Amino acid sequence: MSEIKFNDKCVHVVFLGVPNVPGIAAEIFTTLSQHSVSVNMVTQNTMRGGRSDLSFLIDKEKLDEIIPVCREISEKIEGQGVSFATEVAAITVNLKSPENSAKTLAKIFKALASVNVNIEIINSTSESAIFIVSLTKAHEGLKELRETLGEN
Repeated sequence: MSEIKFNDKCVHVVFLGVPNVPGIAAEIFTTLSQHSVSVNMVTQNTMRGGRSDLSFLIDKEKLDEIIPVCREISEKIEGQGVSFATEVAAITVNLKSPENSAKTLAKIFKALASVNVNIEIINSTSESAIFIVSLTKAHEGLKELRETLGEN
């Protein structure tokens, strides 16, 4: 059995096309910390041309305050913009048994696919996995995961 957590009060924030140089993430998160923003699931991917996308989750209640702050940060660091996806949910699964994490992940992927839930972002370690999915399918995916992983 795996512990499952569900959060539909989150926003997926993406800093688009930020310069892929040391100090950029520090600039972003220093400014966010000055606004008491709680951040979860930070991911970065390197793109061509020395640019990266940096994304993370914040609480929905901070969105109105944070939109202008993020836009200012993006301009300051010469990024290509920032996006805010509000119709998402985060499903976190404690994998409990690192030696069987691939087996558990396979079950999770099959369960979500069986109810046509598309995973937008995955962040996984051997101990836990966070799946960002569309809010329209999130509750159905959560129900299927609980059944598949034996949690009621």
